[in-house]
Amino acid sequence: MRFPPLFLGFSTIFWGFCTGWELFSIAAALVFEASNIIKTRFDLQKKDFIRISDLSSLVMLILLFYAYVENEPRMIFLSFITTLPIIFMPLLFAQLFSTSDKVIIGTKWGKRTHSHSPVDVRMLYILSIVFSTAAANIKSVWFVIPFLAMILVALSGYARDAKTLKRYLGFSLVAVFITVLIGATVVAGHFLIGRKMMEWYNDWYASLSADPFRTSTAMGELGKMKLSGEIVFRVYPEEPSIPLYMKQSDYNVIVNNTWYSRPKKTESVFPVNDMEWQFFGKGGGRKMMRISTWMGKEKGEGVLPLPEGAKRALELDVAGIEKSVLGAVYVEEGPELLEFTITYDPEESFEPRPGRGDLFIPKEEQTVIGEVMRRNGLIGATSEETLANIERFFAGFTYTLDQKNRAGESYLADFLINTRSGHCEYFATATVLMLRNAGIAARYRTGFMLDEYDSFENALIARKRDAHAWVAAYIGDRWVNVDTTPPQWKEADSMEKSFFEPVSDFMSWVKMKYENYRRKKSSEFNKILISLAVFLTAFLMIRVYMRKKRVKKETLQENTFFEVSGSDSPLYEILNFYEKAGLKREDNETLRRWIEKNRGKLDENIDFSAFAGLHEKLRFDTGADKAVVMAELLKQYEVWKNIPVKLK
Repeated sequence: MRFPPLFLGFSTIFWGFCTGWELFSIAAALVFEASNIIKTRFDLQKKDFIRISDLSSLVMLILLFYAYVENEPRMIFLSFITTLPIIFMPLLFAQLFSTSDKVIIGTKWGKRTHSHSPVDVRMLYILSIVFSTAAANIKSVWFVIPFLAMILVALSGYARDAKTLKRYLGFSLVAVFITVLIGATVVAGHFLIGRKMMEWYNDWYASLSADPFRTSTAMGELGKMKLSGEIVFRVYPEEPSIPLYMKQSDYNVIVNNTWYSRPKKTESVFPVNDMEWQFFGKGGGRKMMRISTWMGKEKGEGVLPLPEGAKRALELDVAGIEKSVLGAVYVEEGPELLEFTITYDPEESFEPRPGRGDLFIPKEEQTVIGEVMRRNGLIGATSEETLANIERFFAGFTYTLDQKNRAGESYLADFLINTRSGHCEYFATATVLMLRNAGIAARYRTGFMLDEYDSFENALIARKRDAHAWVAAYIGDRWVNVDTTPPQWKEADSMEKSFFEPVSDFMSWVKMKYENYRRKKSSEFNKILISLAVFLTAFLMIRVYMRKKRVKKETLQENTFFEVSGSDSPLYEILNFYEKAGLKREDNETLRRWIEKNRGKLDENIDFSAFAGLHEKLRFDTGADKAVVMAELLKQYEVWKNIPVKLK
């Protein structure tokens, strides 16, 4: 297909200004249009085009990765579509500056090479521009006019007379309509996915805004989190200690299977220095750890996971901090990825002393709790002895996420008497109420229990399935952590982990590193990955071209970069003869259609359909004996040459 001068350059710039790649598109357009000025061409072979195809595949992977790290999940697909032309740029560059007017697209894996028939990549490139610009600007009125002009210019080569002009205009309008329709479908699909995702996460976002301190938690909420291996934060301690409990919230009142934090009073925390916040106590702690945690994407808000005895936070770049009466620390506004250092004294506890709520037992559970305590003789002479008895009692229980209560019984009665099996929320709730029955103040505590150390990152990893519930008991005039959940719970939760978890872990690490880099640089540096792709393209293309023979464009007679089967067919000489005689074959016209159109003008002594069949067999039939087919073609050619009058 013939393209008007400057069309490729204009289309590239048009795409750039539609999708936000202005400077990049201008540079690419100048390179493409330079092929009309620079006459030197490179003699590229099939293997060279295969290498360039692999380079385009590498560019595509980089663009996918760029879309992943730069956008929210619901925006990744649309973002990738707007960069489609970049994938074809290495191939287009190769076609424009080689001795060929087509390229081979393929790939090489090991010793095997997979390739397709030669194609004019200019058409694929223009289609990618049309598709990406339509998807990116489907709601923009100004976009339609230059878009229509681009389609009209691209197809203008088909208009040669009044008859073809009508078809050309009709086809152009249909092409614009179909393209805009496809773009609208892509955008509609994108927004549909976005709406669905918003529905899925609506409860989560609502819980953050309506209950930012997580002042309530229903039984089963942590159980849902245990189905996911997604990494939510990382801890870099000075001295790794396993297991590590990271608290988020305490609860002291339970009503209808839901724990509440009472009272709901909060107080603001003010920075003592630049990005330094005193959470609890005075001064800094003896120990230190660095925490890297993902916050909410909308406002960067949420409850911080903190070690026991947390005191002062350093390098905490947030807009504001609030803390609850029971010790939950809430970030009001911050970045998506929050990294800070916390100093702490694990032997100290800054939670408030016990109150009446720390001894409360719901009426519906008092009977079963009292019966279990009496029947098993769990109340000891001291608080320490009672705690030891309760821990021994739960040693005979098992861990499971598949919890099914009997109808008509409370979940605790079923758990303590019948099933004797459950997950951490059941063990923690039962332990709190049993301690309270013995007169020991206790609170229900949620957070994460970390025991996975990654030597690659030198960090303790916190996944969603590490979410945990345990007990804070007031013993010996201080709050101590009590965990009665069987230690096998970690192994049980990890059994269902995804086969692709290592891949998602690596992507999470890369995204964390990228986010840290992006925060330190201005937004203009966000396209560093594309610059890397451009560098790789230039480097590999130079390596290919430096080894190739250069020839002048004016001296090119044939397509020399690869051997085409059947390129020496004598039928080409016959076609040249008839074209000079006025029977021109159009660019998009097949050989058999040309024969049918001119059958009344061709000599009847030659069966041109059979001649065409032999030619196609020579060109495309890989199983044919080429020598036999060529011999038959030459015989027919000699018959044609000896006909005195070849046109009627």
